[in-house]
Amino acid sequence: MKIISKETSKRICDHMNNDHLDSVHKYLIHYGKISSFENAHMAEISNNYIKINYDGQSAIINFKNEISEKEIHSTLVSMIKEIK
Repeated sequence: MKIISKETSKRICDHMNNDHLDSVHKYLIHYGKISSFENAHMAEISNNYIKINYDGQSAIINFKNEISEKEIHSTLVSMIKEIK
């Protein structure tokens, strides 16, 4: 089983929210099927999913396959490329 630590999850979420919030919004719209929201941010990343909080609610976006810490960057990049 692949594990993503809480520390890594926080670091990745902080980075995505600070530097790539547009991508977080695209994940929510495309994969989460949430078309309208005021505020959204990445709250957690695990080996199986991304959790995005928006307007007092949460969306869970499952990965196609379980990922490791080493696969986070390539997975998030490939997901955004699928949207474009």
